Amino acid sequence: MNKTIFKSKFLFIGIGVIALGAIGWYGYTRLQTPPALSMPQTSVSAMKIEPEKVFPEVSFVAKIESKDSVGLRARVQGFLQKRLFNEGDVVKENQPLYIIEPVNFEAAVREAEANVAKAEAQVKNMKAQFERTQKLYKTKDVSESKLDEFEANYRSAEAVLAQAKAQLDVAKKDLEYTTIVAPMDGRIGESTYSVGELIGPSSNVLAKVVRINPIDAVFSVSENQLLNLQKNFKKDGKVTVTFIKSDGSKYEKTGAIDFVDVTLDEAMNTLKIKASFPNEAGELISGQYGRVNIKSLNAIPEIVIPQKAVQQDMTGTYAYVLDAEGRVSRRDVIRGDELDNFQVIINSGLNAGDVIVTEGFQKIAPQMIVKPVFENADQVQSQPTK
Repeated sequence: MNKTIFKSKFLFIGIGVIALGAIGWYGYTRLQTPPALSMPQTSVSAMKIEPEKVFPEVSFVAKIESKDSVGLRARVQGFLQKRLFNEGDVVKENQPLYIIEPVNFEAAVREAEANVAKAEAQVKNMKAQFERTQKLYKTKDVSESKLDEFEANYRSAEAVLAQAKAQLDVAKKDLEYTTIVAPMDGRIGESTYSVGELIGPSSNVLAKVVRINPIDAVFSVSENQLLNLQKNFKKDGKVTVTFIKSDGSKYEKTGAIDFVDVTLDEAMNTLKIKASFPNEAGELISGQYGRVNIKSLNAIPEIVIPQKAVQQDMTGTYAYVLDAEGRVSRRDVIRGDELDNFQVIINSGLNAGDVIVTEGFQKIAPQMIVKPVFENADQVQSQPTK
């Protein structure tokens, strides 16, 4: 009886061990077997790169400078009799500005005129004597030496007349210099001297006249910027040139590049360029700062992508590119100018036809396979395929 009970217990324990082993193996194989349904792929916003026509545009800090600036000086000495302008006036070429007391210069002209009249009379007399002597010489009534003497007197009188006329020219010019006129159209500044002061050639500048129309916006470009201009702007291509004031407002008149220096400045390694602007109203003032904006009217194809698609970390600037399977890879890029609508030109690193990720960067990593959701529905049919 006891032997039968012992065998039954042993059989029960064996069955239990087998059952536990079966349960354990089922659990192990369950853990190792993948689920029948796979997880869905991560979706990211994407776009296929297509070249866009871009009108190259650059901007430089510029300073307004007058094309000409002339300091007025007295050419003759005398007391300043009149000032014929208000400081800051717009003046016209040859407009009288200062009058130096002319009395002494008028007298000098009259004296020089009298000397000319006297010399002319002397020439007339000497000429008549010389002509009579010539007739007498032909009849052998005077010697040759006498003829030479009268000819010398005549030629000397002519020289005296020429000298008198030259002195008259100088006297007239000095009288003319008593009226100081504007050398050009422009704006006149502060007057250094007041009426009644003695001025002359050794005096300081009386006032300064600057040309205001047209006027220059002067700026400098670095060597790298110059190379970029040569690349993007055709030598014979048309451009529009505008001036942006320091407050951000745009000057209504457009300008034109009218001077490019022939050599780089050795100290700054920059090239000076001038853009000329019409300035009839004098709105632009010499010394004013702003920006010159140059835009080409000749479009060129460029790789343009949204700024949000460009990423940056400690190692550089890059974008995420998808291959035909949707596999993510990092592509280093060099970005160029920023455009309107938050777009940016890519100078190198991306090519036409590449598919880039534009949103969803926090969900992806290199070598991960994702599902692109194209921002432009037209690109769905043209997405990369195996």
